[in-house]
Amino acid sequence: MLTLQGEPFRFAGTNLYWLGLDENVRGTDHPTYFRIDDALKTARIMNASVVRSHTLGTSLGCAPCIQPGPGEFNNDAFAPIDYTIARARAYGLRLIVPLTDQWGYYHGGYPTTAKWLGLKDPEDFYTDPRAKAAYKEYSRQVLNHRNPYTGLRYKDDPTVMSWELGNELNGMTRDWVDEMGAYLGKLAPRQLISVGRQQGVDTAALTSPEVDIVDVHYYPSSVLTMAAATARVTGRGKVYLAGEREHGSDSLTAADALALADDPNVTGVLSWSLFGHADDHGYVRHDDGFTLHYPGDTAAMRTDVLANAALAKMIGGQRRLPALPVTPPLKRTGRHDLDRLHHGHRLTRLTCRAQQP
Repeated sequence: MLTLQGEPFRFAGTNLYWLGLDENVRGTDHPTYFRIDDALKTARIMNASVVRSHTLGTSLGCAPCIQPGPGEFNNDAFAPIDYTIARARAYGLRLIVPLTDQWGYYHGGYPTTAKWLGLKDPEDFYTDPRAKAAYKEYSRQVLNHRNPYTGLRYKDDPTVMSWELGNELNGMTRDWVDEMGAYLGKLAPRQLISVGRQQGVDTAALTSPEVDIVDVHYYPSSVLTMAAATARVTGRGKVYLAGEREHGSDSLTAADALALADDPNVTGVLSWSLFGHADDHGYVRHDDGFTLHYPGDTAAMRTDVLANAALAKMIGGQRRLPALPVTPPLKRTGRHDLDRLHHGHRLTRLTCRAQQP
């Protein structure tokens, strides 16, 4: 169970995977601040309290990436991430941020690191000393970055609810999870550590004392399957998260929403995936078949949007989010009024490895 100020913290929300680095407009590039702000605001309108975003942490192997090449770091790549975290603070949203990826998508992942090191098998990433050192250095660079809007290093900002060891890491070993979880836990002792695989409950994540949140993904999704995974995860004293729940062919029904909200062991459910307005007109389109627009392009999508918004309202209980602020453009001047727009309290997990206030 997660707690916030001594009270249980449960949530629903969505994935906005592209907030740090986008593939949908003008090729691979940083999203505009309009799109970032519009998407976060849309998530809040749908009652989200948590957003998960791959590219706030995973950004390797391209010119606008955080790490364009081996040993290279691009400070300009942090600009949209800085802005996203600052606006999430203002909207009262928490963030889950993966630090690598199973897949060789446009934003890179551990196959990128493996290629740079000349590893014959990409999964040697989990055992090769050079790969482990590279992952730690990359994580250190990201977590130690200081946000000019807030004056906080990422590792010290309670807006970042959890650092995820990586997205859908299917080949993790228990030794790797223990080592990297301990490393991140020491680097950011007041933030949570999450991890999961593509399908099902990962045994290494489930058994490692360094992991707080076990992230399970569903394609297709099923309330019965989710209930079984929930029982398995919470039975080992971990927090259960449905980090990606399919939208589209198996949409969330009202009955599903009620069942998930009624199960106190379901801590979080995040839809895949939300897109906001385009910079010029209309909505940003994506071709994976699971795109959500608010309030919806079709009758089926509108029904799904309403069900997701209702789930977020029900699962969050009586917790009140701050009013959506009407603010002028942000200035990169360090700590300022944004700090007063966010309560600044950190989440903790009962029986967690660290329970700082």
